[in-house]
Amino acid sequence: MAKDAARMKLSDLGEFPFLRRLRGRVPADPCVLLGLGDDCAVLSLSGTTLLTTDAMIENVHFRREWTSFSVLGEKAFMVNASDIAAMGGEPTFALLSLGVPQECEVEDLDAFFDGFVRAAGACGAALIGGNMSAAPCLMLSVTLLGRAPHSVVTRGGARVGDDLYVTGTLGDAALGFRMLQEGRNTADAQAVKARFLRPTARLAIGWEVAARGQATAMIDVSDGLLQDLGHLCEESRVGAVVEAQALPLSDAYRALLGDRDWSLALTGGEDYELLFSVSAEHRPALDAVAQSSACSITRIGRIVPQAEGLNVRGPDGRVYTPAHVGYDHFRLA
Repeated sequence: MAKDAARMKLSDLGEFPFLRRLRGRVPADPCVLLGLGDDCAVLSLSGTTLLTTDAMIENVHFRREWTSFSVLGEKAFMVNASDIAAMGGEPTFALLSLGVPQECEVEDLDAFFDGFVRAAGACGAALIGGNMSAAPCLMLSVTLLGRAPHSVVTRGGARVGDDLYVTGTLGDAALGFRMLQEGRNTADAQAVKARFLRPTARLAIGWEVAARGQATAMIDVSDGLLQDLGHLCEESRVGAVVEAQALPLSDAYRALLGDRDWSLALTGGEDYELLFSVSAEHRPALDAVAQSSACSITRIGRIVPQAEGLNVRGPDGRVYTPAHVGYDHFRLA
């Protein structure tokens, strides 16, 4: 009871006193000439700069009863870092804007910022500014900067005959979301829920395939494998065939759905794995990258002429064009 009584509402403390509390918790960086506390942050940068932004809204992207504020802070950073990884870059500086209900407790916001700053620091990035305002629900918007030490990898370079690779395993996050909805708490359910709540940006692999000049095109899997592969194909003006049996499935996924249910692996969102195309001549070199990495890399298909479209080949050899390819905020399935 004493601990609960000591907790403070944000409305009791106020916006500016809370922001002043943050300034001492952000590490210094020689590239930051002016950070938290002024109208703009001031940076001294060289080379190629990457910029991305993403938003998370309560009851659309997350529910507070499903996650701690600390884990939510980590995820808010990581989903943006995944975009930087998909360009072969490294995150550097973040801006964070929050819409916060007035009844939100200061200690919860402290935990959120702790998670965000911790995730940023683990990826070599720093929080340098942002904004707060009152809102009817919790809303988070992150702008993340990065640098590209090598050539930038876009969605537009895939060529007919390239192999398609994906990191990690697919479908776990969407299955974890389903387990949260259903309230299931088995060990396998907990494993996939963790993939939804705490995604990992595959920065090291994105950097490696960019540095070696292996990836011809790359994208992160945020809206579902087929949806995001469709974006890559559209920008590259090619088609693709995905081999269903080659899709990497986790042990937890197989235990919950079986070996032959590829639906969530193909269309589930929020895995934040990297999907990229590589010339077939680089297969041995990419195998070496996979062996030296803590994350698996799996060849799942190939790039074909645009006229052939985007298709999936089943274990019986039959090719079909899926009617549903992934998540879209503004369209009903």
